[in-house]
Amino acid sequence: MPVADLGITDADLAEQYDYTKKIVTDSNGALKGVSWQGCPAIMFYNRDIAKEVLGSDDPDAVQEAVKDWAAFKATADKLKDAGYYACSSVNDTFRVYSNNVTSKWVEGNKINVDKNLENWVNDSKALVDAGEAGTHDLWSDDWSKGFYPEGKVFAYFGPAWLINFCMAADQDGSVANLGKWGACVGPQSFFWGGTWICGATGTDNATLVADIMKKLTCDADIMKEIVEKDDDFANNKKAMAEMASSDYTSKILGGQNPLPMYMEGAEKIDLSNLSAYDQGCNESFQNAMKNYFEGTATYEEALDLFYTSVMEKYPELTK
Repeated sequence: MPVADLGITDADLAEQYDYTKKIVTDSNGALKGVSWQGCPAIMFYNRDIAKEVLGSDDPDAVQEAVKDWAAFKATADKLKDAGYYACSSVNDTFRVYSNNVTSKWVEGNKINVDKNLENWVNDSKALVDAGEAGTHDLWSDDWSKGFYPEGKVFAYFGPAWLINFCMAADQDGSVANLGKWGACVGPQSFFWGGTWICGATGTDNATLVADIMKKLTCDADIMKEIVEKDDDFANNKKAMAEMASSDYTSKILGGQNPLPMYMEGAEKIDLSNLSAYDQGCNESFQNAMKNYFEGTATYEEALDLFYTSVMEKYPELTK
Protein backbone atom coordinates (compact mmCIF):
# COMPACT_ATOMS: atom_id res chain seq x y z
CA MET A 1 0.00 0.00 0.00
CA PRO A 2 1.17 3.60 -0.47
CA VAL A 3 3.24 4.58 2.54
CA ALA A 4 1.38 7.91 2.59
CA ASP A 5 -1.74 5.94 3.54
CA LEU A 6 0.13 4.84 6.66
CA GLY A 7 0.72 8.45 7.64
CA ILE A 8 4.37 8.55 6.59
CA THR A 9 5.09 11.97 5.13
CA ASP A 10 7.62 13.48 2.75
CA ALA A 11 9.12 15.23 5.77
CA ASP A 12 9.65 11.87 7.48
CA LEU A 13 11.54 10.64 4.40
CA ALA A 14 13.45 13.83 3.63
CA GLU A 15 16.89 12.46 4.58
CA GLN A 16 16.58 9.27 2.55
CA TYR A 17 18.57 8.91 -0.68
CA ASP A 18 16.42 9.67 -3.70
CA TYR A 19 17.19 6.44 -5.56
CA THR A 20 15.86 4.33 -2.66
CA LYS A 21 12.52 6.07 -3.11
CA LYS A 22 12.41 6.16 -6.91
CA ILE A 23 12.96 2.41 -7.15
CA VAL A 24 9.73 1.70 -5.21
CA THR A 25 7.58 4.47 -6.67
CA ASP A 26 4.84 3.24 -8.99
CA SER A 27 3.77 4.74 -12.31
CA ASN A 28 1.21 6.90 -10.52
CA GLY A 29 3.84 8.44 -8.28
CA ALA A 30 2.91 6.52 -5.14
CA LEU A 31 5.75 5.41 -2.88
CA LYS A 32 5.17 1.75 -1.98
CA GLY A 33 8.08 0.95 0.37
CA VAL A 34 10.93 2.33 2.43
CA SER A 35 14.47 1.15 3.14
CA TRP A 36 16.93 1.53 6.02
CA GLN A 37 19.78 0.64 3.69
CA GLY A 38 21.79 2.32 0.96
CA CYS A 39 23.74 0.11 -1.45
CA PRO A 40 26.34 2.15 -3.30
CA ALA A 41 29.18 -0.22 -4.11
CA ILE A 42 32.97 0.11 -4.14
CA MET A 43 36.07 -2.06 -4.45
CA PHE A 44 37.40 -3.98 -1.46
CA TYR A 45 41.06 -4.95 -1.66
CA ASN A 46 43.35 -7.22 0.32
CA ARG A 47 45.67 -4.92 2.26
CA ASP A 48 48.51 -7.42 2.57
CA ILE A 49 48.55 -8.04 -1.18
CA ALA A 50 48.41 -4.29 -1.85
CA LYS A 51 51.44 -3.72 0.38
CA GLU A 52 53.39 -6.50 -1.33
CA VAL A 53 52.57 -5.72 -4.95
CA LEU A 54 51.78 -1.99 -4.97
CA GLY A 55 54.01 -0.95 -2.10
CA SER A 56 51.14 0.55 -0.11
CA ASP A 57 47.70 -0.32 1.23
CA ASP A 58 46.70 3.34 1.46
CA PRO A 59 43.27 3.79 -0.20
CA ASP A 60 44.44 6.74 -2.30
CA ALA A 61 47.45 4.81 -3.59
CA VAL A 62 45.35 1.76 -4.42
CA GLN A 63 42.71 3.92 -6.10
CA GLU A 64 45.36 5.37 -8.38
CA ALA A 65 46.32 1.82 -9.38
CA VAL A 66 42.71 0.93 -10.32
CA LYS A 67 41.37 4.35 -11.33
CA ASP A 68 39.95 3.02 -14.61
CA TRP A 69 39.77 -0.32 -16.38
CA ALA A 70 43.06 0.18 -18.20
CA ALA A 71 44.79 0.84 -14.90
CA PHE A 72 43.02 -2.14 -13.35
CA LYS A 73 44.36 -4.42 -16.11
CA ALA A 74 47.88 -3.07 -15.68
CA THR A 75 47.64 -3.77 -11.95
CA ALA A 76 46.21 -7.21 -12.71
CA ASP A 77 49.39 -7.95 -14.69
CA LYS A 78 51.52 -7.04 -11.68
CA LEU A 79 49.35 -9.15 -9.40
CA LYS A 80 49.62 -12.14 -11.73
CA ASP A 81 53.41 -11.86 -11.72
CA ALA A 82 53.33 -11.96 -7.92
CA GLY A 83 51.03 -15.00 -7.83
CA TYR A 84 47.70 -13.32 -7.17
CA TYR A 85 44.34 -12.96 -8.93
CA ALA A 86 43.05 -9.45 -9.61
CA CYS A 87 39.56 -10.63 -8.70
CA SER A 88 38.05 -14.02 -8.04
CA SER A 89 35.78 -14.05 -11.10
CA VAL A 90 34.99 -11.80 -14.03
CA ASN A 91 31.42 -11.97 -12.75
CA ASP A 92 32.64 -9.80 -9.86
CA THR A 93 33.00 -6.86 -12.21
CA PHE A 94 29.82 -7.39 -14.23
CA ARG A 95 27.59 -5.11 -12.15
CA VAL A 96 30.18 -2.35 -12.28
CA TYR A 97 29.86 -2.31 -16.08
CA SER A 98 26.11 -3.01 -16.23
CA ASN A 99 25.35 -0.14 -13.82
CA ASN A 100 27.22 2.24 -16.13
CA VAL A 101 25.41 1.56 -19.39
CA THR A 102 23.95 4.36 -21.49
CA SER A 103 20.99 2.39 -22.84
CA LYS A 104 18.43 -0.16 -21.68
CA TRP A 105 18.51 -3.90 -22.25
CA VAL A 106 15.39 -3.62 -24.38
CA GLU A 107 14.64 -0.80 -26.83
CA GLY A 108 11.06 -1.11 -28.06
CA ASN A 109 10.82 -4.88 -28.27
CA LYS A 110 14.40 -5.39 -29.46
CA ILE A 111 17.17 -6.81 -27.26
CA ASN A 112 20.01 -4.29 -27.01
CA VAL A 113 23.58 -5.05 -25.92
CA ASP A 114 25.04 -1.80 -24.61
CA LYS A 115 28.57 -0.79 -25.55
CA ASN A 116 29.67 -0.99 -21.92
CA LEU A 117 28.56 -4.61 -21.75
CA GLU A 118 30.73 -5.30 -24.80
CA ASN A 119 33.56 -3.61 -22.88
CA TRP A 120 32.95 -6.03 -20.00
CA VAL A 121 33.20 -8.98 -22.39
CA ASN A 122 36.45 -7.76 -23.95
CA ASP A 123 38.06 -6.81 -20.64
CA SER A 124 36.94 -10.04 -18.99
CA LYS A 125 38.26 -12.19 -21.83
CA ALA A 126 41.65 -10.51 -21.44
CA LEU A 127 41.68 -11.19 -17.69
CA VAL A 128 40.66 -14.85 -18.09
CA ASP A 129 43.11 -15.53 -20.93
CA ALA A 130 45.92 -14.04 -18.82
CA GLY A 131 44.99 -16.17 -15.80
CA GLU A 132 44.19 -13.06 -13.78
CA ALA A 133 40.56 -13.93 -12.95
CA GLY A 134 38.37 -17.00 -13.02
CA THR A 135 34.86 -17.57 -14.36
CA HIS A 136 33.31 -18.83 -11.13
CA ASP A 137 29.66 -18.18 -10.41
CA LEU A 138 29.05 -15.72 -7.60
CA TRP A 139 28.37 -17.45 -4.25
CA SER A 140 30.15 -20.64 -5.34
CA ASP A 141 32.86 -22.26 -3.20
CA ASP A 142 35.54 -21.38 -5.75
CA TRP A 143 34.42 -17.76 -5.85
CA SER A 144 34.61 -17.40 -2.08
CA LYS A 145 38.12 -18.82 -1.66
CA GLY A 146 39.49 -15.30 -1.72
CA PHE A 147 37.69 -14.54 1.53
CA TYR A 148 40.74 -16.20 3.10
CA PRO A 149 44.42 -15.26 2.61
CA GLU A 150 45.28 -18.54 0.92
CA GLY A 151 42.76 -17.74 -1.84
CA LYS A 152 45.19 -15.10 -3.17
CA VAL A 153 42.44 -12.77 -4.44
CA PHE A 154 43.18 -9.05 -4.49
CA ALA A 155 39.73 -7.53 -4.90
CA TYR A 156 35.98 -8.01 -4.64
CA PHE A 157 33.36 -5.47 -5.69
CA GLY A 158 30.22 -4.70 -3.74
CA PRO A 159 28.28 -2.64 -1.19
CA ALA A 160 28.62 -2.73 2.58
CA TRP A 161 26.34 -5.75 2.91
CA LEU A 162 28.67 -7.89 0.77
CA ILE A 163 31.78 -7.49 2.87
CA ASN A 164 29.99 -7.37 6.21
CA PHE A 165 27.50 -10.20 5.79
CA CYS A 166 28.79 -12.42 2.98
CA MET A 167 32.59 -12.53 3.17
CA ALA A 168 33.10 -14.70 6.27
CA ALA A 169 33.67 -11.80 8.67
CA ASP A 170 32.68 -14.03 11.58
CA GLN A 171 35.08 -16.83 10.63
CA ASP A 172 38.49 -17.03 12.30
CA GLY A 173 41.33 -16.57 9.85
CA SER A 174 39.28 -14.84 7.14
CA VAL A 175 40.62 -11.63 5.65
CA ALA A 176 37.56 -9.77 7.00
CA ASN A 177 37.92 -11.25 10.49
CA LEU A 178 41.56 -10.18 10.53
CA GLY A 179 40.60 -6.64 9.50
CA LYS A 180 42.75 -6.93 6.40
CA TRP A 181 40.44 -5.51 3.73
CA GLY A 182 40.72 -1.93 2.52
CA ALA A 183 38.27 0.07 0.42
CA CYS A 184 38.48 2.45 -2.52
CA VAL A 185 36.03 3.55 -5.20
CA GLY A 186 37.58 1.39 -7.91
CA PRO A 187 37.36 1.91 -11.70
CA GLN A 188 33.69 3.04 -11.65
CA SER A 189 30.98 3.70 -9.08
CA PHE A 190 27.98 1.38 -9.08
CA PHE A 191 25.28 -0.03 -6.79
CA TRP A 192 23.97 -3.47 -5.97
CA GLY A 193 20.72 -4.53 -4.39
CA GLY A 194 18.80 -3.27 -1.41
CA THR A 195 16.05 -4.23 1.01
CA TRP A 196 12.69 -2.53 1.37
CA ILE A 197 9.85 -2.72 3.90
CA CYS A 198 6.36 -2.73 2.39
CA GLY A 199 2.94 -2.64 4.03
CA ALA A 200 0.26 -5.01 2.80
CA THR A 201 -2.96 -3.47 1.54
CA GLY A 202 -5.73 -4.28 3.98
CA THR A 203 -3.46 -4.76 6.98
CA ASP A 204 -5.20 -4.54 10.35
CA ASN A 205 -1.87 -3.50 11.90
CA ALA A 206 -1.42 -0.20 10.09
CA THR A 207 -0.26 1.67 13.19
CA LEU A 208 2.36 -0.98 13.98
CA VAL A 209 3.51 -1.19 10.35
CA ALA A 210 3.94 2.59 10.21
CA ASP A 211 5.87 2.58 13.49
CA ILE A 212 8.26 -0.12 12.23
CA MET A 213 8.83 1.78 8.99
CA LYS A 214 9.48 5.09 10.75
CA LYS A 215 11.77 3.62 13.41
CA LEU A 216 13.85 1.48 11.05
CA THR A 217 14.14 3.90 8.15
CA CYS A 218 13.61 7.44 9.49
CA ASP A 219 15.07 7.49 13.01
CA ALA A 220 18.59 8.94 12.73
CA ASP A 221 19.76 7.36 16.00
CA ILE A 222 18.73 3.91 14.82
CA MET A 223 20.38 4.56 11.46
CA LYS A 224 23.65 5.30 13.25
CA GLU A 225 23.28 2.23 15.42
CA ILE A 226 22.86 0.02 12.34
CA VAL A 227 26.18 1.30 10.98
CA GLU A 228 27.99 1.00 14.30
CA LYS A 229 26.80 -2.54 15.02
CA ASP A 230 26.68 -4.01 11.51
CA ASP A 231 29.15 -1.92 9.48
CA ASP A 232 26.29 -1.35 7.05
CA PHE A 233 25.46 1.87 5.21
CA ALA A 234 22.18 3.46 6.27
CA ASN A 235 19.63 5.40 4.27
CA ASN A 236 19.88 8.76 6.04
CA LYS A 237 21.98 11.54 4.53
CA LYS A 238 22.31 13.63 7.69
CA ALA A 239 23.19 10.71 9.95
CA MET A 240 25.76 9.39 7.48
CA ALA A 241 27.33 12.83 7.08
CA GLU A 242 27.75 13.07 10.83
CA MET A 243 29.31 9.61 11.02
CA ALA A 244 31.52 10.27 7.99
CA SER A 245 33.20 13.10 9.90
CA SER A 246 33.25 11.26 13.22
CA ASP A 247 35.74 8.80 14.70
CA TYR A 248 33.73 5.83 13.39
CA THR A 249 35.84 3.15 11.74
CA SER A 250 35.25 -0.32 10.37
CA LYS A 251 37.17 -3.19 11.96
CA ILE A 252 36.76 -5.24 8.79
CA LEU A 253 38.43 -2.44 6.84
CA GLY A 254 41.39 -2.17 9.19
CA GLY A 255 40.21 1.01 10.90
CA GLN A 256 39.11 2.82 7.73
CA ASN A 257 35.95 4.93 7.56
CA PRO A 258 34.28 4.08 4.20
CA LEU A 259 31.21 6.26 4.69
CA PRO A 260 32.42 9.23 2.61
CA MET A 261 32.88 6.89 -0.38
CA TYR A 262 29.44 5.34 0.12
CA MET A 263 27.87 8.78 0.41
CA GLU A 264 29.48 9.99 -2.81
CA GLY A 265 28.43 6.82 -4.61
CA ALA A 266 24.83 7.00 -3.38
CA GLU A 267 24.40 10.45 -4.92
CA LYS A 268 25.58 9.14 -8.31
CA ILE A 269 23.16 6.22 -8.59
CA ASP A 270 21.22 6.56 -11.84
CA LEU A 271 18.14 4.43 -12.42
CA SER A 272 17.28 5.82 -15.85
CA ASN A 273 18.33 2.66 -17.70
CA LEU A 274 16.62 0.12 -15.46
CA SER A 275 13.95 -2.07 -17.01
CA ALA A 276 11.77 -5.01 -16.10
CA TYR A 277 14.02 -7.25 -18.21
CA ASP A 278 17.24 -6.55 -16.32
CA GLN A 279 17.53 -9.63 -14.13
CA GLY A 280 16.71 -12.10 -16.89
CA CYS A 281 19.03 -10.42 -19.41
CA ASN A 282 21.88 -9.98 -16.95
CA GLU A 283 21.79 -13.63 -15.92
CA SER A 284 21.52 -14.92 -19.48
CA PHE A 285 24.33 -12.67 -20.69
CA GLN A 286 26.77 -13.80 -18.01
CA ASN A 287 25.86 -17.46 -18.50
CA ALA A 288 26.29 -17.24 -22.27
CA MET A 289 29.57 -15.32 -22.16
CA LYS A 290 31.10 -17.87 -19.81
CA ASN A 291 31.32 -20.17 -22.84
CA TYR A 292 33.31 -17.53 -24.69
CA PHE A 293 35.61 -16.83 -21.75
CA GLU A 294 36.34 -20.53 -21.31
CA GLY A 295 36.99 -21.06 -25.03
CA THR A 296 34.07 -23.41 -25.76
CA ALA A 297 32.35 -20.88 -28.05
CA THR A 298 33.20 -17.87 -30.17
CA TYR A 299 31.83 -14.49 -29.15
CA GLU A 300 29.22 -14.71 -31.93
CA GLU A 301 28.14 -18.17 -30.77
CA ALA A 302 27.89 -16.99 -27.17
CA LEU A 303 25.87 -13.97 -28.29
CA ASP A 304 23.44 -16.21 -30.21
CA LEU A 305 23.08 -18.37 -27.11
CA PHE A 306 22.25 -15.24 -25.12
CA TYR A 307 19.61 -14.10 -27.61
CA THR A 308 18.01 -17.55 -27.67
CA SER A 309 17.89 -17.74 -23.89
CA VAL A 310 16.33 -14.29 -23.50
CA MET A 311 13.71 -14.87 -26.21
CA GLU A 312 12.72 -18.12 -24.50
CA LYS A 313 12.17 -16.16 -21.28
CA TYR A 314 10.49 -13.24 -23.01
CA PRO A 315 8.73 -14.37 -26.23
CA GLU A 316 7.70 -10.79 -27.01
CA LEU A 317 11.33 -9.79 -27.65
CA THR A 318 13.42 -10.03 -30.83
CA LYS A 319 17.12 -9.63 -31.53
